[in-house]
Amino acid sequence: MTVYFNLFLHIYQPPVQIPSVIEQIVMESYRPILYALKEHPNAKITLNINGSLTEQLHDYKYDDVIELISRLANNGQIEFTGSAKYHPLLPLIPAPEIKRQIELNNQTNEYFFGKIYQPKGFFPPEMAVSEEVFDPIKDAGFEWIIMSGIANSLPEWPTTFVSQHPNGLKLLFRDDLISIDTAFDKMSNVDAFANRLKYKNQDHDYYVIIALDGETFGHHIKHAVDSFLTPLFQAAPHRDDIKMCSISEIMERFPIANTQKIKASSWSTMSYDIQQGNPFPLWLDPHNTLHKDQYKFMMYGLTTVHLAYKYYNSMNDDQKGMYNNARNFLDRGLHSCQEWWASKRPWYSPDMILRGVNEILLAVINAKRSIPKNAVEILDAMNLILKAMLETHTNIVLSLD
Repeated sequence: MTVYFNLFLHIYQPPVQIPSVIEQIVMESYRPILYALKEHPNAKITLNINGSLTEQLHDYKYDDVIELISRLANNGQIEFTGSAKYHPLLPLIPAPEIKRQIELNNQTNEYFFGKIYQPKGFFPPEMAVSEEVFDPIKDAGFEWIIMSGIANSLPEWPTTFVSQHPNGLKLLFRDDLISIDTAFDKMSNVDAFANRLKYKNQDHDYYVIIALDGETFGHHIKHAVDSFLTPLFQAAPHRDDIKMCSISEIMERFPIANTQKIKASSWSTMSYDIQQGNPFPLWLDPHNTLHKDQYKFMMYGLTTVHLAYKYYNSMNDDQKGMYNNARNFLDRGLHSCQEWWASKRPWYSPDMILRGVNEILLAVINAKRSIPKNAVEILDAMNLILKAMLETHTNIVLSLD
């Protein structure tokens, strides 16, 4: 019996992140992980890097990290996935915005990584999914999507087969329990990890996907690269009981079977959240007034920028420049971190909340300024939207403590 396992790492920083924080994470996490892979050429991972981070690595002169990722991908040690560039929670935005974020992510990563960036699979930010996100992802050309195990709706947990969505998208699920144990440093060595993978105690082959934030190793858990990842990269490729592989290799080895629709959820969703009809508790908790105001604010922003676009062809060059600024601010402002930091479960940061909100406010101001002056009716409508936005903005600011 062999357990085929995939280590899936997701690395990302919000577009409003402080440069010193990115520097710290590069030094503590990204470089050490990549160096460990380089030193063990038989080791391999699946990697999601959002275009937001790729761009920041270049802007802040960490091109060596980009180059090393490219080299490891060329060597077959890194398998890329697609995602949404600025890490929005996909179930909370409309399909055209999902499509746009995917395209922006592809454009950015293709520019920096070149032809080696040809992802077959897709990582939804925060592994947040609902039925509405599957068609845009399938339409973008992806073959499979990875989700939290809690999203699986089959009575049988998929470890010997790969299930699929009715639209044909292949469905992969992380093992939430083993992933969480790994993230919280509960396995002290490779043997303990291997024994955890072999939990089924059965005589047939099966697969396990361990997925977590790459920043876990070295940044959140300071010793984890030296004490866990490096020994794993050294030992796993030479063991017969466990085999390190990519998700694509898992799909080649195990059959496609069983169609299912998933449960709306994220990798931070608990069973009781689903029972209470609260699938995205860290981003849109119906009991969190701040979340509701943030969502309302985001919808105002989306409405305003989309209204402005209807007048794009009649804008002069300066107005088109302002509209393009509005579109860029909105793309950035959709990132999920501002709601995450408002969840108080247990995370809370007024600074991160306001950075996200202000990106959307800048989008609306630029959108309003881009409208031709003779479009009086739409300008009046935008003034009404902006007035409502500012009331909501006041509510958000006054609620911060």
